[in-house]
Amino acid sequence: MRQLHNLQNWYHGLQQRERQLVLAASVVIAATMFYLIIWEPIHKSIAEQTQKYQSQVGILQWMQNAANEVKILKASGSANRKVSSTQAVTLLVEKSAASAGIKPYLSRLESTSNKGARVTIDAASFDQLLLWLNTLQTQYGISVTSANLDRNDKPGAVNARMTLKRD
Repeated sequence: MRQLHNLQNWYHGLQQRERQLVLAASVVIAATMFYLIIWEPIHKSIAEQTQKYQSQVGILQWMQNAANEVKILKASGSANRKVSSTQAVTLLVEKSAASAGIKPYLSRLESTSNKGARVTIDAASFDQLLLWLNTLQTQYGISVTSANLDRNDKPGAVNARMTLKRD
């Protein structure tokens, strides 16, 4: 309170022209402080949020386009399958294993139903096994419902016990 009183005394002790100059400087300082402390941060924040929003809208549009493309690819992939409902899964598995080079490693193949089979494979190349499983899925609609893979002593080879089922 005393400092305010001292400031008033100092201000009233100034000449009229000096008072006008101090008042004008105070207005300029107050306007500058308002701009720096309030206006600029708000304006900058609004610009950043607008930019983030535009970025998110772009990502959303990309994702919607990608989702549509996935739907189209899924539809075309299922239309191109060579699923034969008359052939047993074991027959399709054996035929595709022979063409994929997996048949020599196929130690056991038994039917669980017309739409399923259990397969045991010993010492097959892991990469070759994955390619064969992909072929089963894409060409015949046969997928793995359960699998147990163990590393074999031979580098890059695995022992596998799998249950396969046609979609």
